[in-house]
Amino acid sequence: MYGRSGTGKTTLAASWPKKLVLFDVNDKGTDSISDIHDDDIDIINVRSWDDFEAGYWYVYEKSKDYSTVIVDTVSQLQQILVYEMSKNKDKPGHWGTMTRQAWGDLTSKMKTWITYFRDLPMEVVFIAQDRVFSGDEESDDNHMIDPEVGPALSPSVAKHLNASAHVIVNTFIRRRIVKTKPIKGKSQKIEKIDYCLRVGPNPIYATKFRKPKSIILPSVLSNPDYDKIRSIMLPEKKE
Repeated sequence: MYGRSGTGKTTLAASWPKKLVLFDVNDKGTDSISDIHDDDIDIINVRSWDDFEAGYWYVYEKSKDYSTVIVDTVSQLQQILVYEMSKNKDKPGHWGTMTRQAWGDLTSKMKTWITYFRDLPMEVVFIAQDRVFSGDEESDDNHMIDPEVGPALSPSVAKHLNASAHVIVNTFIRRRIVKTKPIKGKSQKIEKIDYCLRVGPNPIYATKFRKPKSIILPSVLSNPDYDKIRSIMLPEKKE
């Protein structure tokens, strides 16, 4: 899942089956799930690539103890790798300091570890920030004219992550005005905030659902959680 900060990505991921293990990758977004009982979630703080690899092997060895692993966020994970691979440059940590060969090495490493996580014997949730891709970027899709919104990763890494995932959703906040009953001849207007997911096919936002062709997806899912997402993937059979 991907989206702007504050659109409910971590909270939604925390609705996945327990027990959870969450890789907090330089994000410090765990405040939004502080109400989850300590017995239901373990936090692995990732401040370096070594932390990330060590965390993976810990989860791999303890895989029977967990139902879900969350990487929050894979965008920050790539940024850690950018920093570590360019830290000997004059301007460490900036994408512009990376050579083409370094980008190739980074891409290969990111793809390999995304695949390692995807293949863990549990539910796997990758969280990313959002990014607008356009046709002038260096990618295999440079013929593309219309912009597309997807995970904030380099184009080739984003493509690999999208191909690896069973489900791709975009989180966003929808604000609407709700009118109350008239009071003294005047109606009060109250703003209601809905946390939403873009789910169905979209010409701009990257979305994906592996499902039977007979299932028609809604374009948007309001106040989503794990059970709602599973229900539209695997609807109950009518007797």
